Amino acid sequence: MNRLLLQLIAILEIVGGIWGIAIMLYRMGNVLDNFKFLLFLLLYLLPFIFSLCAGILLWKQKSIGLTLSLVLQLLQIPYFALAGLYYSFISGVLAGVRVSFLEGVTHYNFNFIFGGYCQIQTGLPIEISAFGINLFAVMTFGFLLFSQLRRK
Repeated sequence: MNRLLLQLIAILEIVGGIWGIAIMLYRMGNVLDNFKFLLFLLLYLLPFIFSLCAGILLWKQKSIGLTLSLVLQLLQIPYFALAGLYYSFISGVLAGVRVSFLEGVTHYNFNFIFGGYCQIQTGLPIEISAFGINLFAVMTFGFLLFSQLRRK
């Protein structure tokens, strides 16, 4: 059972990495004339390459794959908009709860996304604030941590 779950996590990381790389390459094809933006998109490729490598190494049962997957899941736990900064990274699955505050009103959302998505943005209006937790990444992180502790 443990091995099967590790393989499923590896597949999700691999698919999320491929999905994210494909989206970034598609976006790059549309902006080849803007060098700054092209460099920016190349930086966005790095998390998805990391996801792809972590998934492959986890699939091959390498101990470094487990460690990289732990880091990858940790990066996917929070997503937020706060003080003009927005951060969100998903490579595989986002199943999360988000609380947002806008003009004195609190909104609660459940989000589900499959694939790859990465966005770091500044310059948002300071009035926009939200915080979300990727519950899938929390559970996956916990399972991977337990698996790593069992190996030692």
